[in-house]
Amino acid sequence: MENENLAGKVVVITGASSGIGKSVALHLAKHGAFVALGARRM
Repeated sequence: MENENLAGKVVVITGASSGIGKSVALHLAKHGAFVALGARRM
């Protein structure tokens, strides 16, 4: 995933308040993606 250009892409992450979902959301956002988060708790 390091070489992918994520700028301008929209990604929806469920379970984003902790664990893998949180880590993936942060990683994608750092690489330029627009991240929509879904979680039971924030």
